[in-house]
Amino acid sequence: MARSAKLSASSFLSRLAVESADEAYPLERDVALLLPADPGLAGTIEWRVDSAQDTELTVEVWSTGRPENYVPAALEYQATVAVAKGDGQWVPVRLDWTPEEPQNAFVIIRSNPSVRLYLSHTPLTGLLAFERGAAAGVSKDLEDHDDSQPVVEWSMKRLVRKTFCFRADFTTDAYRPEQILDGYKRPYGGPHLWLSEPMARDAQPWVELAWENEQAVREIHLIFNDDVNEDLINLHHHRTPFEVIPELVKSYRLEAQDPAGNWTTLITETNNRWRKRVHRLETAVLVKAIRLIVEETNGARHAEVIEIRVYG
Repeated sequence: MARSAKLSASSFLSRLAVESADEAYPLERDVALLLPADPGLAGTIEWRVDSAQDTELTVEVWSTGRPENYVPAALEYQATVAVAKGDGQWVPVRLDWTPEEPQNAFVIIRSNPSVRLYLSHTPLTGLLAFERGAAAGVSKDLEDHDDSQPVVEWSMKRLVRKTFCFRADFTTDAYRPEQILDGYKRPYGGPHLWLSEPMARDAQPWVELAWENEQAVREIHLIFNDDVNEDLINLHHHRTPFEVIPELVKSYRLEAQDPAGNWTTLITETNNRWRKRVHRLETAVLVKAIRLIVEETNGARHAEVIEIRVYG
């Protein structure tokens, strides 16, 4: 039933920016930031930069070739800008690429020994940082690999859950609530989820499905974000710094609006640590709308929901 509903939300993240500078990163090799081009990258991105001398910064936008790829395939746009000597400056670079359909963009910053970028330790879903030419994670004695292959040449191993500091002046549609009904449960040419404004501003973000006519609802499926990029294995040779994936919604409630317009609570959950939750009601209820309200996450700053399904 969800696909026939009208969607609304208390907020959604419409501007791409990660501004907290937690770690200096000497630009001794090419680096890249994968981000959603939805609808495109048409505007200015500013990068947090230290520069030991007057120099230049070259930034390129590459498409990935296929939606499932996370490597550069074709150069779409290039810009070189002057950088003045100085620390803690925001260097603007004008970009202009709008693909025919939304997809990921692989934005490369070319190496410059005079420059330092900054890394933030606050991740943002839909963004991945890469560095070029980092040592391969597997010895050639154990497997046959070609260091020139893009999947080997570009690595995120040392940059997991980190992002290069930047801010964009253009808006994005990548996190609109409509994303929860597009049929995708995982990233594929984009993040495919609803992501609210920071909960410091939107304390209890919600997403609502409303119907023109009343519906008899018996079952509601929720899929939350458990960061499918996280390296989780069962060999126990390393641990994550957290016990539960921070992006997972921890506490939430489901409310229903009856045909008379009154709201009642159907489900209340606390201490959630699962990606998928299925809530089957004892009896079907007649509703005009259903609202999912996120009260708390397991540490992330935003409410994140990948999919909602509703059945009779």
